[in-house]
This record gives sequence, C-alpha cells and structure tokens, in this order.
Amino acid sequence: MWIAIGLSLVCALLVMPGRSRRGNRKSIVLEGTGSHWRRNYGRRSFLRLGGAVAAAGVLAYSGADEAVDSFHSGTLRSPGTDTASHIVNPFGERFWFLNWFLVAAVDTWVRSGPFSSWGRQNFEAMVVGLPVLWTLQRGLGANRPSDEDPNPRWRPLSDDNSASGHAFIAAIPWLNLARRLKGTYPKWAARFGSVLTGWSRVNDRKHYLSQVILGWTIAWNAVDAVHGDKQPMTTDDNMEG
Repeated sequence: MWIAIGLSLVCALLVMPGRSRRGNRKSIVLEGTGSHWRRNYGRRSFLRLGGAVAAAGVLAYSGADEAVDSFHSGTLRSPGTDTASHIVNPFGERFWFLNWFLVAAVDTWVRSGPFSSWGRQNFEAMVVGLPVLWTLQRGLGANRPSDEDPNPRWRPLSDDNSASGHAFIAAIPWLNLARRLKGTYPKWAARFGSVLTGWSRVNDRKHYLSQVILGWTIAWNAVDAVHGDKQPMTTDDNMEG
C-alpha cells in the first residue's frame, strides 16, 4: 500500500512534468464537486444506472449469475487466471482512495501536471460515485458466490455485496485515462483495463457478474460526471481545474 502511494506522490512531485501551484494555495481539493454531483445525479446518469440495475436483476433472478459462476470456476479458471487475478485485484483495494486524495492535494496546492490532474480526477470521481456504490451494496443486499448461502438475489440490508467495490475503484483511473487519450485504440485499451479487476472478482468467486456490472457502471457514471462535456484536457487546461 505505502509503496504505491509513495510512487504516486513521487510521480506527482518529481517525475512527471508540471507547473508550480504556489500562487494558488486558496484552491480546495473538491472545488468542482458540486457540479460533478449534479451531473452524476442527473437524468442521463440515472437512466444509465437504471438500465444496469435492470440488467443485474435479470442476471440475478434468471439463474444467469450462477451459470456464469459455475462455467467460469469449472471451465475457465486455472492457475494462469488465478495468477492474473492476483496481479490485477489489488488495484481495487480501498487504499487507492487515500492515494488519489494525496495526489489531488499535490495537484491543488503544490504542483499541477498531467499525472497529478489525472489523479485529482480519480479522487473526484470516487467521491462522487461512492454514495451510490454504498447505497446499492447495502440496499440490494445480495451475497457472494463464496458465501455459505451463495445467493445473488436481492435481500435488502441483509449483506453488502450487490455492487463490486473493487470493480468501481479499479475502473475509475482507467476510464479517466481513456477520456484523456487520443486515438481509438489507446482509448479502447484503457477501457479494457477498466474491466480487469472486476473480472478478477468473478474469477475469485468474490462477486457475481451482475455485481461487477453494477460497480463498473457506477464508476462510468462518476467519471462521466467529472468530465462533463469537456474535451480531453491539455496541460494548460489542467492548470485551471
């Protein structure tokens, strides 16, 4: 954990190009969060989330969740997939929230550059999306595949696994990166990266497919809210936001 945080701060402060923020110390880390929240809780985002909830419900109640879990664990899972999962799973751990907060603080008060502004967007997207994630996790109340009662069906307030937190946390940096990249192939490569940790939760039988879809969709909405209708940002643009 501390190695990852340290490397992020080194990149923000020393390695990546940037410009001093010393003349702008009155800025606050969550300066644009109000407008981000309005977009995240707007009609378009709720329609997208509603579609994901409906799809998750179909998967949970049709038996498709159990079928995917059974097929993957019985046919696809192997020592190779377990190794790959072990590599990508840590990118969904909770400490990344603290990591991106520290990078956002550097971007706001010390030095702003492409890396630090990307980190700030990651933190902002997590702040915007976490209330939705927590609400669905506990509100729908489904179990894990590895629980004693491996039931993907919703039992409100009974458990907190209905949306994958790992899928949410790990997807945000990749989806933000995709918004900043130019070219079709780099964008799609980043989007592909955004689903890897979610897949690892299916591989490890920690979440059903429907739960990964919900976590990833919440991340997509949060990133969309942070970016709004803006075009990919340049370094000079990053200095302003």
